[in-house]
Amino acid sequence: MTYSATQPLKTVMIELTLSSSHSISSGDAVLFDTLRASGSHGVSINASTGEISLDTSKHYYIQASIDVNRATNPSSWNFAFYDNTSTLISASNGGYDASWDTHTTSTTTGLNATYTAVYQSASPYSSVFLKAVSIAASSTVRTDTSVFILEVDPT
Repeated sequence: MTYSATQPLKTVMIELTLSSSHSISSGDAVLFDTLRASGSHGVSINASTGEISLDTSKHYYIQASIDVNRATNPSSWNFAFYDNTSTLISASNGGYDASWDTHTTSTTTGLNATYTAVYQSASPYSSVFLKAVSIAASSTVRTDTSVFILEVDPT
């Protein structure tokens, strides 16, 4: 008698980070330039455009932890994932944004990286971008910003 007829799926953990902080305004992509992974994978990054390329035959869970210094007080911000046609990935397509609403005028720094945007899909876009939907011009994405990707091979 067999109790478990399923095979374990190959899963790889991938981390994207920034080697330095950079200015960002509304509509700009976060420019990740460092990728490390626990094994072979189908993800690549373009540090000039912010494109995160995905292997469309795999399943993905992507979580971005965002840390910014706002350029002005008071100001709120919002980040979300976009597809390769610059269309916001909505919840119905597996995208969930990260927002921080201003509550005080006392500081522009010290926002921690606990604000998360998520993209998850069993039929992913070929590439995605993490972009600032709205943010005060010339704000800064800090090096504490990172993206964690779980890539699952369903075969």
